[in-house]
Amino acid sequence: MNAFELKGKLTEDNRLPVYFLYGPERFLATEIIDLLTKQLVTEDNRDFNFEAFDGASSKPSDWINSAKTMSFFGGDKLVVVEGIDGASWDDAGIAMMVEYAKNPVREACLVMTALKADRKRKVYKALCALPGAAECTPPHEGMLSPWLRDRAKEKGYTLSVAAADRMVARIGPLPGRLISELDKVLTYAGKNKKVSEEDVTTVVGDIRLETVFALTDALKEKNAGRALSLLRNQLKHGEEPLKLLGTIAWQFRMIWEVKHFQKRNMPSAGIARAMGQKPFVVDKAARYTRNFSEVQLKEGLRSLAWADRELKTSGKDPAGIMETLVLKLAS
Repeated sequence: MNAFELKGKLTEDNRLPVYFLYGPERFLATEIIDLLTKQLVTEDNRDFNFEAFDGASSKPSDWINSAKTMSFFGGDKLVVVEGIDGASWDDAGIAMMVEYAKNPVREACLVMTALKADRKRKVYKALCALPGAAECTPPHEGMLSPWLRDRAKEKGYTLSVAAADRMVARIGPLPGRLISELDKVLTYAGKNKKVSEEDVTTVVGDIRLETVFALTDALKEKNAGRALSLLRNQLKHGEEPLKLLGTIAWQFRMIWEVKHFQKRNMPSAGIARAMGQKPFVVDKAARYTRNFSEVQLKEGLRSLAWADRELKTSGKDPAGIMETLVLKLAS
């Protein structure tokens, strides 16, 4: 299950006792935690019904004991642990966490986050199997346009389909950035409650930071020099390497899938339906399929898998890993 699906299911009637939110898209995890906080915590009970831990500076026993401690005020208690992938997992801690995942306290809601989760490890295998486990990764672009329109509607605005599509095309699958830019667009629209594509072009077009899609376009054009320059620009402005990697991987998988359907002589509209994607997304990928043979795409996917492993396990400089990847993909 992904974070979007989990958020859609979060109601007070079907709330679960344990949630594990893992993946590089921190914004999505924050949204879910905020929603749970609104459901469970008030100004009156905050001191007794809410407790937060830093996973790197606390122990699993701290979180679990907190969840097991009944609130003085009654009601469900919310316990949030940020970054459990930074925790020291000894055998006792793993055993305690696995056991608690099987038999949690129903009067508590334990929420844990992690940027990455190695499912080969016993503790993460158990947590990822929970009904409340959700992956927080950049979603497919096809999910983002309706999501943006819903967000605008919640604030009393009507965002046209073309306007939402333009935002997604300009920014890419970066929910946190999209929401930030949507707020700017709505502020610009002011009393005009119908937001047009022109409004989006005016506001979002002023972004100074070149988006990750400029980087992926350079890679698909095999322009190594420009790709390296754009990569360094992204990293300089604080973009997380794993987020960049996820978007690059998604773009290359798109080209792979489109090329697969092109071999069957399917038209673009048919490919879009088969893939469940917007036609403009498929059309963009189709422009680059001729730049790569199947062998090159397979090798590219292997390089992406290599970079993923290196970023998560090697401890090497992330910038160096990403630069090596860019040179491999653009060769």
